[in-house]
Amino acid sequence: MKVQCSECGKEYQLQPDEEPSDFQCTCGGELELKNEKQPTFPNETSDKKRDESKKPEKYDKIDKPSKSSSGSSSGSILDNWKKQSLILIIAFILVFLIIAFNGTGLFKDLVITNVTVPSSGVRGNEVTIDTTLKNNGILSTGGFNVTFQLTPEKSSKNSIFLGKIRVTNLGGGENMHPDPKFTIPTNITPGNYYIRVIIDSDKEIFESDENNNEIYSSKQITVTL
Repeated sequence: MKVQCSECGKEYQLQPDEEPSDFQCTCGGELELKNEKQPTFPNETSDKKRDESKKPEKYDKIDKPSKSSSGSSSGSILDNWKKQSLILIIAFILVFLIIAFNGTGLFKDLVITNVTVPSSGVRGNEVTIDTTLKNNGILSTGGFNVTFQLTPEKSSKNSIFLGKIRVTNLGGGENMHPDPKFTIPTNITPGNYYIRVIIDSDKEIFESDENNNEIYSSKQITVTL
């Protein structure tokens, strides 16, 4: 059976039990039956047949593409599976790192970097506390409270509530200067007091370091009648 490539015209010889659809040309074209009907002249027919019978027909036989196609398909599936597995592994590692880093507190860390108070204040009058808050982490915190107290010494003992402010959010690496004003309690004993500031005083934010959330003013404020 003679077949011919539909693309390049190359000819092949197939066995009677072989189908053109089972093969493919080396150029990638499809094979089809060759049309052997060609015009002949009466005086040339016998001579042409005689000449063709003397010449052996030689054609390039090609292999069926089934094996190579199957191997290529299997290899492609395996490569895709490897890529998907690699993506899943990378995603798992990233999630693990995020959880691990968050657990060690690199993502949120609230501190007070400065507290400055006036030298004196009067009971029942307002006093401004110059305060700087900072988030040392890399993620925003969300809302939290900051509490201010008066203490006769740098200790939480005998502390007197002065006031509280609400911070809605503090971004990663950002500073904030709320500088709140509070009224000095009228029942406080006149004397010298430090200002104690506690950031995230209600423990709403999960931080890397929960032991750096308070600070005392470096100088005391003198409270008078």
